[in-house]
Amino acid sequence: MPTARACFRPQVASTGSSRCSMADDLKRQLAALDADIEQRPAPRPLPPELEPVPLFPLAALPNSIRPWIQDVSDRMACPPDFVAVPMLVGLSSLAARKLTIRPQEKTDWEERANIWGLIIGRPGLMKSPAQSAALSPLRAMELMAGEVYRDASKDHEHALKVAKIRQKARETNATAALRKNPDAEFELESAGELEPPRHERFIVNNLTYESAGAILADNPGGILLERDEIASLLRNLAQDDQAEARGFYLQSWAGGPYLFDRIGRGHIRIDDLRVSMIGGIQPGPLSRLIRDAHRHGSDGLLERFLIAWPDDPGTWREVDRWPDSKAKLAAKEAFERIQHLDTIQVGGDHSPLDGNGLPFLRLAPDARSLFVEWRTDLESRLRGASGGALLESALSKFRKHVPALALTIHLAAGKSGAVNLTSLAQALELADYFMAHATRAYASGIRPTVKAAKGILARVKSGALEVPFTARKVYRSGWEGLGDRETVEAGLDILLEYGWLIDAVYADGGRPTTLYSLRPGAQP
Repeated sequence: MPTARACFRPQVASTGSSRCSMADDLKRQLAALDADIEQRPAPRPLPPELEPVPLFPLAALPNSIRPWIQDVSDRMACPPDFVAVPMLVGLSSLAARKLTIRPQEKTDWEERANIWGLIIGRPGLMKSPAQSAALSPLRAMELMAGEVYRDASKDHEHALKVAKIRQKARETNATAALRKNPDAEFELESAGELEPPRHERFIVNNLTYESAGAILADNPGGILLERDEIASLLRNLAQDDQAEARGFYLQSWAGGPYLFDRIGRGHIRIDDLRVSMIGGIQPGPLSRLIRDAHRHGSDGLLERFLIAWPDDPGTWREVDRWPDSKAKLAAKEAFERIQHLDTIQVGGDHSPLDGNGLPFLRLAPDARSLFVEWRTDLESRLRGASGGALLESALSKFRKHVPALALTIHLAAGKSGAVNLTSLAQALELADYFMAHATRAYASGIRPTVKAAKGILARVKSGALEVPFTARKVYRSGWEGLGDRETVEAGLDILLEYGWLIDAVYADGGRPTTLYSLRPGAQP
C-alpha cells in the first residue's frame, strides 16, 4: 500500500503570510480528506526499537567450558553471552595458532580459527568483568610468557656481555698475532649475531599499526586483541589517515601474508597474519557506526564481528557464594589443552604444508553433509536477501565463522581426528544465534528513528505538540532525543508510513513548508 505521504500530500495554496491563515488552510484541506482516510486501514503499530533475539544456546558449548560460563554469569548476574562470546574468541585465538579447517573433502579451501566478537550492552551490565573472567586463562598464559621473556632477556643480556668480552679478547690476541706475523689468519665473532629472545604474547590491549609488526613477528601464530570498549578503535579506524591500519585489520581477520614497510627500518614480513579480537560496545555508539556505514558504504570491517546483543537481564539479585573451582579448572585446562596441542596426535594433515604452513583438519563425512546442506541455504539466502547491504555482508562472513567455530569447539572438547557431526551441529546452533543478533544490530541503525517517532506521537497525543506542526518545531523544542533534524524527519516519515500522521505542503511563494497533523481516528 502506498505510504501516507504518497496518499495524502495536498498542495495548500497561500491565502496570506500569517501562521493562523496557514493553519486554517491546512485544517480545511484535512477536513476534506477525512472521509477518504476513514475508509483506509487503521494505523499500524510502530516497529520495535530492537528486533527480538534468542537466548544464548548454552547447549552448543562443549562440556569443558559450559559450567564455568554458567557459574560466572550466575555470580555476576549478567547474561551468559557476555562470558561465552569472549571465551569462544579466546579459545579460537589459540586454535588459530595450531590448525586450520578445510570444510570440503577435496579442495584446498581452508579457514583459520581466529574470530572477532562484539558484546553489546548498556553501561553497568557487567560486560567488562564478565569478559575479564572469561579470558583469565589466557591472561595467565600471558603473565607466564612475560616472566619467561624477562628471564630470557636477562640471559641474553649476560650472553651479549660475555660475547663482547670474548670479542675484545680475540681482537687483542689478533692484534698481538698480527704484530708477530702480518699474514696470520684468524676469525672474529661478532657479539651482535646473538639472536634476541622471542617474546611470546597471547593477549594485548592496544595493538597499533606501528607496534603490530614487531609483536606479530615474534608471534606468527597470531594474538588476541582485547578492548573493554572497542568503539574508540572502530572510530579511529574510520578516519581517512588510518586507511593503512584499517587494511591491516581487514587482512588479519582473513589471514594470509602481510608486509610491514617501516621507513628507514626495513621490512617485516608476516607469512600468515592472524589477529583475533573481542570487545564491548554500548548500543548508542554501535548504532552511530552502523548509520555511518549505511551512509558512506562499508569495506566489511564491522561485519566481520560476531555480535551478541542480549536483552537486558532485568531485576538484579545479590549472589554471594564461592566460585565453582572445578568448573574454573576445567575451562583453564581447555585453554591449556589447545595451547599445548600436538597436531600429529589430533590427526592434523601435514602433507602438503602449503599456504600458511599449518596442518589442517577436515570435516567428518556426516558433518560435511550437514555443512553442505547449511551452506546451500545460506547461499540461497544471500542471493535473495533483502535485509540491507550491511546485514548481507555480515551473513556472508558465516562461510568462515561456522568452520572456525566448529574447529574451536572440537579442540576445546578435547576431540581428535576429523571435526565431527556434534561439533559442527553446535557451531550451526551458535550461527543461528549470532545471525539473529546481527539482524538486531544492523536494524539498530533505525533505532533512534523509531524512538523519535514514538516520542513525537506521544507529544502529539498529550497535547505538548499542537497540530499542525512542522519538523522544525519538533527539533527546536529541546525535547530529549528529538534535537537532531535528520532523526526527527526520519521519525516523521515512519509515522506517515505507518498511518499515524498525514501531511500537507503549504506553498506561500517561497520555500514550501510541510505541515503534519495526527490522522483522524488515530487518537487513543
